[in-house]
Amino acid sequence: MKKSILIALLISPLFFGSAFAHQADSVGDYRIEIDWKNKPVVTGESNAIIVYVSEMDKSKEAADQPFVPEKGIEGLKKTLKIKLVVDAESITLPLQPTDVPGMYESDVTPTFSGWSQLNFIGKINEQSVNLALHPLKVQEQEILQFPPVETTVVESGEFEREINDLRGDIRELQNTIDELKQQNENSASETMIIAAIGLGIAGIAIGAASFAKKK
Repeated sequence: MKKSILIALLISPLFFGSAFAHQADSVGDYRIEIDWKNKPVVTGESNAIIVYVSEMDKSKEAADQPFVPEKGIEGLKKTLKIKLVVDAESITLPLQPTDVPGMYESDVTPTFSGWSQLNFIGKINEQSVNLALHPLKVQEQEILQFPPVETTVVESGEFEREINDLRGDIRELQNTIDELKQQNENSASETMIIAAIGLGIAGIAIGAASFAKKK
């Protein structure tokens, strides 16, 4: 049981931090590295996943060595693809070669925020590839907004308090009307009652308009 929990924690995208912005790993004699083309990575903004494939220097860990274009592996457009996975959704993207040997791009516009997983499908030359990496976290658009846009969402607790205040005002209005009714029932009293009712209706209308603006 403990072993399965540990494995789940290790593979879960939620546990990867900014240190994985340039994630790299090896498959056989080859090194694979990923990154986003544009950073910060923001939901709803056009972007591309960059994939670097090169010969592996086995004297070092994949993460401890840079991508070397002179060792880049070309011709992978038809043999290697990537699958971007977010929760239960996934999309398979082709690798488009660039002017740099071993560097490929896959255009994508992330409509999600948070972590994702990138699965490699196919072959590098004769080497079958079975690898999952985790790109940098996708941020909400608010991080690029200046000046910051104030939210128009009304919190449920605040909304409930506003409703309770209105209910209290209505009760006070009803008490005032009852007191007026107990006084002399002459035309002046009736005028005051009508005025009080009118003021109450106006107050409720103002309150309703205020809520409509907040929503």
